[in-house]
Amino acid sequence: MTTTKIKILASLFSIALLGNSCQKIVHGYISDDIYYQVNPFDVQQGVTTVSAALVLNGSTAPLSVKLLSLTDSLGNDADSLLRTPYSIVTYKAPLLYTDTTLDQFNSKLNDSLVRPFNIAEIGGRLQFTSATSYVPTGRYNMDISVSNVNGERTIKNACQINIIPLSTTSTTGYFSYRTYDANGNLIMRTESDPSYSSFDITYSETPGTSQIILKFVDKNGIPFNPNKGEVTDFSNDPITTTYYPKLHYWAPYYAQKFTDSTIVQQLPNVTLSFPYFNLPNYGNATSTDGVRIDNKITGISGVASVQTVMYFSLLAPGTYNITYHLLKDIHK
Repeated sequence: MTTTKIKILASLFSIALLGNSCQKIVHGYISDDIYYQVNPFDVQQGVTTVSAALVLNGSTAPLSVKLLSLTDSLGNDADSLLRTPYSIVTYKAPLLYTDTTLDQFNSKLNDSLVRPFNIAEIGGRLQFTSATSYVPTGRYNMDISVSNVNGERTIKNACQINIIPLSTTSTTGYFSYRTYDANGNLIMRTESDPSYSSFDITYSETPGTSQIILKFVDKNGIPFNPNKGEVTDFSNDPITTTYYPKLHYWAPYYAQKFTDSTIVQQLPNVTLSFPYFNLPNYGNATSTDGVRIDNKITGISGVASVQTVMYFSLLAPGTYNITYHLLKDIHK
């Protein structure tokens, strides 16, 4: 090969390398189809609610998210409604089962200025606080921008937010019905079997007062009488070791009141979900399951006593009538 040809080939090779070095290197990927899985997204007034993150659809993480605008159903600016801080009660320190007085309870609380709505800067989770109780019900829309190493996208009407009246004020969980003979021996046991027992919760908004009114009734709706000892705590084991908690362990701040048909337990009148804390040891129960309470019912035809178990949580201040139905039993 001649020297001239070698020089020509070398020049061509250099040009090719130069061309390749000038090509733009693309980092990552950002999809044109990034969205919220649940849309519209419903939020009850006053209830802390969090959405899932945006669906990235193959986009490179992390995805940064910025809120551009909020509008109501008429297209009016709604930023002041959803982003203005309001005063709500929050915990400044974890509440413990050892905080048994109202002064100790209040010492763990704080009045905080909190926005009703925030959006997570990474991932875009929608975060609603109990300050949504100040936000008018209705439909709201938002525009957002999303970005990653590849670039940026603007998403118009990214999610419709429906602020709806408070409707879910409580949750119910596991319940159990267990019969015993006169010597305290277990005869039979059911697990969440609605043919043997059930319980229901009705809510009333009572400004200035929060309380639980607990009632146990037979198959005919006749109440058992706490004043006569027909409704008692199933166990008096210490709070540190019990597997059979009593209602008062969960709300020790006020003395219980007994009537001929109910047990009344006053609660602190705050916008915090009940239970307020965990008990140290009783099975798998945590505050995410709700409270567990165990009661002993006597004055029944056919068996010496019945043990009832129920799990529930309360989400708003007010009065809760909780009725446990013994569907196989008749009051003497």
